[in-house]
Amino acid sequence: MLITLAAAIGIAGTMYATYYHAPDLLWRGFHHDRSSHYSFGLDLALAARDLDPGWFFGELEKAKVWPPFHGVVLSAVLLLGGIDHRLGVVPSLIGWVMTIAFAWLIARRLFVDRQSGLFAATVAVIFTAASPTFRLISTDVMLEGLGAGLSAAGLWAYLHAEARPDSPRRWRLLALILTILFFHKGNYWGLLIAPLAVAYATSHWLELATVARTIWTATDARTVLKATVGSPLLLLAALVTSLVAAIYAQGPMALELFGRSVSLYPPENLTTAAYALAFLWWTFTWLRHRTAIDRTLGTAGRALLYWHLTPVAISFLLPHRLSKFLWFVGPANNVDPNYSLIKGGQFYWTVFADGFHQAPWLAPIAIALALIGVIAIPKLTPGARAVFLFALLAWIGVIIHPQHQGRFMSTWVFAVWICAGAGAGVLLSMTRAWLSPLWRGAVAATLAAALLAVNLASPTPKAAAIYALQDASGPSDLELIRPYLAELDGAHEIAMFTTFGMSKLFAWVIRARCRCRTIVGDPFIAGVPSREAARALMADRIEHSTADIIVTIDAPHSRDESPAFGWVHAKMVGIIDAMADQTRYVRGNSYALPIGDATATIWRRR
Repeated sequence: MLITLAAAIGIAGTMYATYYHAPDLLWRGFHHDRSSHYSFGLDLALAARDLDPGWFFGELEKAKVWPPFHGVVLSAVLLLGGIDHRLGVVPSLIGWVMTIAFAWLIARRLFVDRQSGLFAATVAVIFTAASPTFRLISTDVMLEGLGAGLSAAGLWAYLHAEARPDSPRRWRLLALILTILFFHKGNYWGLLIAPLAVAYATSHWLELATVARTIWTATDARTVLKATVGSPLLLLAALVTSLVAAIYAQGPMALELFGRSVSLYPPENLTTAAYALAFLWWTFTWLRHRTAIDRTLGTAGRALLYWHLTPVAISFLLPHRLSKFLWFVGPANNVDPNYSLIKGGQFYWTVFADGFHQAPWLAPIAIALALIGVIAIPKLTPGARAVFLFALLAWIGVIIHPQHQGRFMSTWVFAVWICAGAGAGVLLSMTRAWLSPLWRGAVAATLAAALLAVNLASPTPKAAAIYALQDASGPSDLELIRPYLAELDGAHEIAMFTTFGMSKLFAWVIRARCRCRTIVGDPFIAGVPSREAARALMADRIEHSTADIIVTIDAPHSRDESPAFGWVHAKMVGIIDAMADQTRYVRGNSYALPIGDATATIWRRR
């Protein structure tokens, strides 16, 4: 294990050195989420550095679609290492090392026989560490790298707890890891929690059936019905929920209140109110029956209730948190118009073969080994089925979800390779009848060396960068702001307008330079049907702007146009028209930029 960990840290160091010597090349893809993730972590670091609790907790409160854990880790890295975007990939690399380490521990734990376990762990680690797309994603300012590490830690913690199911400490460890994973990203949590629940239920069905029978026998149905259906809190929650459903069915609507129009759509506050009523009902029920509930739940149930489910449930009391979570993990999030299950299956197999393996022919070998491992599940250690269920259900989950992206495999694909390692371990154990331990060790070492050699000799596939969403061509997007950055020094508030949309890129670059809370507005202009509409909307933004400086970027041939949001030059050039017509801001210097024949112009308030 120590050798594996040292090797993983060494490889991660090499990966980091490659990024560190040319960090600007990562920052290509203007609308990429990495700018938002880095900006969030940077703001937390600057707020902590300035001892500004209002700013710090204000930023934490905004973390609804993307929970705050990654940003907190990134802020800690920046506080320790200094405000430097070259440190932005460190949390992902930590996750990569965690994934390698826990893949080893999980695969080794599946076998009682030491040789088979070591061989399984070696195969799993080679597949995981050699994966080109996984390496690229783990050298990015994204959530997948750390998400994979936390998912692997959670899977290991489950096997660790199943080895001693009467240990409260082990179940609490699992509960805490699941809680951290939830506050890292909800869909990663969902992909792991479902197979763990199925694995536990199928492994302990006799115990669960006994508990259910005991509850049924000891419960008075009339009393339960009165406590639920007759509860004023639940009745009110049901009424509010019905109102929420009606508003969603009706669509955008408003209410006149004291002479002002109050929007009721989307009804996110009402959703939180309905949930809060149900939460209060559960709290009072728990207070009245805590002893009976604790006794019924048992060791694992109590740990998960108090150390996992309760923190998660409390977090949903924050305004908009529940509705944003349900939207993000649900089917309404960026639906692909060409979605189909068949296309999804084909797409993710192509990604798995061409992106996550050094050579495509290694993919069917990994699957064949995993299927051998499936057959041998009864012979593996307790909890082993959770690993196979995680690989299977996560794969099905990403296919079913209507948005398909190759990076969605990153947080669980290591489980497939652990299953492949298990299959390799099973094949090795079958030779015990006719090979001595020494010869089995020699065979295992030879096969592992061959697998390693194939991965080292194979060139990195070009598809890896595509599936990792890392643009491998053109200048860095940092060139959109660096040429005139000095002109923005001292400004309290800056507004950025481009003909190709918005990004948090500008905010983090400006704040990283001044190490301060410069306000960089996000004047979102999208969905405009025409040039005139963009001009009118921009004129309104200018009239109400409080910015000291406005920067406009006109890019006739931008690579970052996004027609889905109306971000095409023919329409968005209306913002340039509006700036030319206004009188609140005086035109300053213009700068030619090396991206899309772009020109940046500085406008200062009179």
